[in-house]
Amino acid sequence: MITLTVLTADFGGYPAGLRAHPLVVEKAAKLLRAGHGTRIIDSFTTRAGGRLACVITSADRAGAAAVCDDLCAACGRVAAEIGLSGSGGVETIGFTFEERAGEAVLVFLSAGAAPNVWSIPICRIFADPFTAPALVRDPEMRRGFGFSCDDGAIFATPAETCSLLSHLDGGHMPVRVERQDRLPAAAAGVGSDPALVLRVGDGFPVVREALAVAAGNGLIPVSLCNMNPICPKAACLGFGIHDGMLIGPADLYDDPIFDS
Repeated sequence: MITLTVLTADFGGYPAGLRAHPLVVEKAAKLLRAGHGTRIIDSFTTRAGGRLACVITSADRAGAAAVCDDLCAACGRVAAEIGLSGSGGVETIGFTFEERAGEAVLVFLSAGAAPNVWSIPICRIFADPFTAPALVRDPEMRRGFGFSCDDGAIFATPAETCSLLSHLDGGHMPVRVERQDRLPAAAAGVGSDPALVLRVGDGFPVVREALAVAAGNGLIPVSLCNMNPICPKAACLGFGIHDGMLIGPADLYDDPIFDS
């Protein structure tokens, strides 16, 4: 079993929080690399606008949690030394799963976005066959998905799609999606500039369909280097996973098709 964890944190940026400081990103990357082969398996570190963003694989949740705690303490000290002032907000999402042959995940990062920015895209990816035709074509996806919300409510689609949408209209947000066979499919953050991680291919969403659906809802799809939160933006990193090792990432919105 592999645990995939995505951590985002606001330690302050420049100017006025627009870009995470390279010293903070470098500190996080070095600390994670030091944990490879012991507490964690592999990692990738970057920035999403003013926030630090890390993708971590580990053999269990405990290893990832411990290294994330150490990372936040160390990066907080670096930020204080160079006079950065952030909200201090830290959010971790992810899931534990049995790695498939050709395992693939998409990690969506947002900047300048509202906490509920992924609510409608998740519903379209996993419950709307008009925008995600794989829900009809793929026998595993056709069985439907279970949506867990931030208040603990659970809805099974397609039967409870309308109830799910009504619940979201009341201000709640989906935070986890599972296939009907209980395999984890997606996890979403609910704080400022939330992340979204989902499995793709072979019984899960098709990459191109997920990219198209997520490139909306008021978000501008951009490459990772263009994540300055002048307006709400999203970047998407595509990873393969083999024996817990991250392959990639591919910067999937760095494509001329999304320029318009």
